[in-house]
Amino acid sequence: MTELHQRLDAFISSKQLIKSDDTLLVAVSGGMDSMFLLYYLVDKKHKLAVAHCNFGLRGDESDGDEELVKSYCETNNIRFHVKHFETELFSKTNGISIQMAARDLRYHWFNELCETEKYTKIITAHHKTDNAETILLNLIRGTGLKGLEGIAEISNNKIRPLLCLSRDEIERSVKALGINYRDDSSNLSDKYYRNRLRHHVLPQLMAINPSFENTLKANADIVKQSNGFVAHFIETIKKEVLKHETETSIIDISKLLKYPEQRFILYTLISEFGFNLATVADLFNGLDGQSGKQFFSETHRLIHNRHQLIIEPIRHLPFQSFVITKDTKTIETHHHHWEFDISENNFKPSKSKNEVLLDFEKITYPLTLRLWQNGDKVKPLGMKGHKKVSDILIDKKLSLFEKEKIWVVISENEIIWVSGLVMNEDYKLTLSTQKLLAIKIQTQH
Repeated sequence: MTELHQRLDAFISSKQLIKSDDTLLVAVSGGMDSMFLLYYLVDKKHKLAVAHCNFGLRGDESDGDEELVKSYCETNNIRFHVKHFETELFSKTNGISIQMAARDLRYHWFNELCETEKYTKIITAHHKTDNAETILLNLIRGTGLKGLEGIAEISNNKIRPLLCLSRDEIERSVKALGINYRDDSSNLSDKYYRNRLRHHVLPQLMAINPSFENTLKANADIVKQSNGFVAHFIETIKKEVLKHETETSIIDISKLLKYPEQRFILYTLISEFGFNLATVADLFNGLDGQSGKQFFSETHRLIHNRHQLIIEPIRHLPFQSFVITKDTKTIETHHHHWEFDISENNFKPSKSKNEVLLDFEKITYPLTLRLWQNGDKVKPLGMKGHKKVSDILIDKKLSLFEKEKIWVVISENEIIWVSGLVMNEDYKLTLSTQKLLAIKIQTQH
């Protein structure tokens, strides 16, 4: 029993990482770290099985890694799971990096194995040096306070007991114990950001502070505790500032502005709905402006409505619909940027199909802006009767894709403009027109 093993025992015990009734699924690549982890777990006689991913990225090298892990498992009578992945194809299909593709593929498979084979925990060989590299990467990328917590010892069903050991400590132990492992040639390349940090940045920091990895871990623990402390008070603030009505969430701007660090609070509140820091910046730049501006995340839309921010799930909206008041100046939709301008009748008629001038006195507010629907009718300019919007779209020979981008502006259940196509005869400018509403749209690509 080495001193390193004793430290590992104490760490696992203090963090309660492994219980006596756990059956572990050990992720083993064949590299130094994972082979050391497997050796230790076998020596401690834990109930376990091994999962090895062959990502097919290094040809014969990948196959050699698989053979080493398989041979070790056969020698030690360990159940061995292996899966071959088309990693590059998955990466291209999903538009993500090779590293992210490999991560998604392996954890999806690991979780499948846990479900079908009843393994209680997934155990990986991340160590203290990996943690330092991860924190530095997150600092460079700007992931916020959460990213500065580093790698967690426990995350759902995943545990990482080697976080108490550095790469150098593991390497010395592996050599002393004569543990066989495989070197990954891709670790030598500076192609990846993590490798650049490992080869060039981290050694310089360690030269300045030989205990840098420990210092970074201690700071990460403080950040984690601070995040927990902040989260406690955010929950208190949330109860006052954020209200829920069925599936709609409403943020009271006046109450939000009473607190210090309002942008941080707002980001914390809306990030849960998929909105990013850029949305927060745009919101604060327009809080004193006119209401009506809207923002979209992948799952929600956020509306600035006077003294409130209203958040709704997109999937629950039967169709896109917006309210236009006399104060509305702009609206952002998936397809267009809209501008609304009320003024005296000193405009020259526009020749652009993306701009319309309407008699303001004939309009009843609030207006509605929505995508067209079957059954919609409009009274085209120069005609006495109404015509179906669907027929107009057919006459214009629009494609299905183009039809899906057609919007209508409605006043008291009457369509006054079919965007870019037809205005209503009853709302045209006349010699007696004193004030007009100009609507302009720009296509968003």
